[in-house]
Amino acid sequence: MIGKKEAKKFIDIALKNTKADQIEVVIFNGSQSLTRFANNYIHQNVNESDSSVSVRVVFGKNIGSASTNSLEPKKIKETVKWAEKIAKFQRENSNFVSFPRVKRKEYRDMKTFVKKTAQFSNVERANAVAEIVDIAKKYSLTTFGSVSNGVAEICISNSLGTFAYAICDDVFCNIVMSGENSTGYVQSGIRDVGDMDFKSLAEAAVEKALMSANPVRIAPGQYTTIFEPLAASEFLEFLGYYAFNGKLFEEGRSYLTGKLGSKIVDERITIVDDPYKKTGFGFPFDFEGFPKKRLVLVDKGIAKNLVYDSLTATKAKKKSTGHALLAPNPFGPVPLHLTMMGGSKNIKRMISETDKGILVTRFHYTNIIDPRKLTFTGMTRDGTFLIENGRITKGIKNLRFTENIIECFNRLDGISKKSILVASEPGYGRRFGSGTILPSIKIRDFAFTSATDF
Repeated sequence: MIGKKEAKKFIDIALKNTKADQIEVVIFNGSQSLTRFANNYIHQNVNESDSSVSVRVVFGKNIGSASTNSLEPKKIKETVKWAEKIAKFQRENSNFVSFPRVKRKEYRDMKTFVKKTAQFSNVERANAVAEIVDIAKKYSLTTFGSVSNGVAEICISNSLGTFAYAICDDVFCNIVMSGENSTGYVQSGIRDVGDMDFKSLAEAAVEKALMSANPVRIAPGQYTTIFEPLAASEFLEFLGYYAFNGKLFEEGRSYLTGKLGSKIVDERITIVDDPYKKTGFGFPFDFEGFPKKRLVLVDKGIAKNLVYDSLTATKAKKKSTGHALLAPNPFGPVPLHLTMMGGSKNIKRMISETDKGILVTRFHYTNIIDPRKLTFTGMTRDGTFLIENGRITKGIKNLRFTENIIECFNRLDGISKKSILVASEPGYGRRFGSGTILPSIKIRDFAFTSATDF
């Protein structure tokens, strides 16, 4: 990490070497380490660090963007010149008025960095894997997965005086436990590695694998289905990307077009984008340096608000809500801190009140079919169970589904009390911890369209 003072020096190089009317500079400096294991052995241990400088310049309403992964002053100056050249070939963006002008006192202090997590070493990750492997061997299972941790340093400034800086980190673990004909899965991500219990995660994956041994095939059809938070999170994420996106709304491509202020889902559903939730991956500003705020998206079933960045807010004649992604971003603003409020029952009671149904651990390979109607498809994976007479009786072979998210949320049969953080898998891009906080949900007549052979 380079620190706030050094980051400002690099940004000042860009700010002082432009002829543009306005300029915005984003420094994203990060490092991450990963230990991956398969067949009860560590097979990969990698460390990566990189820096990027992204520049946006504006001449009138012509916007140009360019980036480099070098912090050398010469390269930063060259990147500014490239952005200026690109701007001259762009069409005017009628929605552009200005980059945000933010005073430093507008930013809220947040704890986004835990030193112990940043310093979680190769040896410590290997020891965590050893715990997981030992538990797999104890039950004659084979385990696969990864343990990773990373740090992101983000500094955003523009020629109007906006200057935002923060450093954040996270640790992530995913585990597959595999038996002869069954698998169990867990994943967890968090800011503080001291709160990560690798042994408990492994035992939870073991329990899934053992419970789903010798799975039976059931006929496709409509079933009362309970979705654990990992599966339920995908409902919310698609809603966030496609329904509450201010750009899609203004273009008439959102489900909420013409429905804002109306009841769209069951009144037990309240969804908030909350960047200050202590159990989540809080962060104080978006990628334009605009301060984030708590925003109610659905209040007791009624669609209340959308998310905006500066461009979409101008078009809608509103103010930015602090949801800009890193530019250039053709998709539009997205809520990254979704929270669904819990209900009145625990998951055991939800199961006990189910005569015949299905319990789903997670989905695999989900895709949106119709973004405007919010129809999506995918399949279950790594722990799908049959519920009979209020009890989980056996594992079942995975099922494919095609469903509509809004219709599902209007067939709601229950919401669990406890909400947990479902961390997004880090993947192969920039390391930036994010996730969704939500309970388990129970939906009537969920449509499974076909069965699989495993």
